[in-house]
Amino acid sequence: MPTGTIFEIREFSLFDGDGIRTTVFLKGCRLRCAWCHNPEGLDFRPQVLFNASRCRHCETCLGEKCPFGVRRLCGYEIDDETLAKKLLRQADVFRSMGGGVTFSGGEPLAQSGFVRAVSERLKQEGISIAVETSGYVSRQEYQTGLELADLVFQDLKHPFAEEHQKFTGGNLALILRNLAYLRESGKRFILRIPLIPNVNDSPECMRAFAELAAGCERVEVLPYHLTAGAKYPLIGKEYHPPFLEQRKHPIDLSAFESRGIPCKVL
Repeated sequence: MPTGTIFEIREFSLFDGDGIRTTVFLKGCRLRCAWCHNPEGLDFRPQVLFNASRCRHCETCLGEKCPFGVRRLCGYEIDDETLAKKLLRQADVFRSMGGGVTFSGGEPLAQSGFVRAVSERLKQEGISIAVETSGYVSRQEYQTGLELADLVFQDLKHPFAEEHQKFTGGNLALILRNLAYLRESGKRFILRIPLIPNVNDSPECMRAFAELAAGCERVEVLPYHLTAGAKYPLIGKEYHPPFLEQRKHPIDLSAFESRGIPCKVL
């Protein structure tokens, strides 16, 4: 029975696809974006989060689970049947509200076989499937994980290869090859751009993003939040972004508008 590792199930999501949805966050990602908002989703393994600000030094956690939430396990393994049953508890809500299930992460397609197995069980019950992906996976993983998806959120971090490698550690060419496949597949897809100040928000970048947006249903821009680093201490890391966090100029969507591409800021 296929198993996967997840770290959160978030019900009643409003921005992860059509209608009211439940979003499943899967552990593990091969990119290392300098602005990552979900650092607890990077490692493929379950890990203990430690919130020092809550610690009362009572040492209770040495023998049992911490009653104050100082230590908590992030991530657990689950099989496809168990997860599908859990998600299907909201089936009536999905059907009445035109919603469904969205797989996110981390990078859900790094566990593509598991996503495919759960999706198959959900589709048998008529549940809509959406997947949010960076596209930084092999073609086989990309195709397998998206096979049953009704909607794809394809993230794009940077439109230029050198800067993409610098700020994410990943090869842009692989992502663009998968994006080309997505266009050819005929699936509905929405392009999502995490807009990072002084990294990918220049007029040149926006024009390049607009060129890559061909074929998408719309573009969704996700502005950078100054709280991005809040979770890093929980996994024993510090957050030192290699860019100036304050935006120098307003968000300019004219490159998309001039091409007739619907675009909105979330």
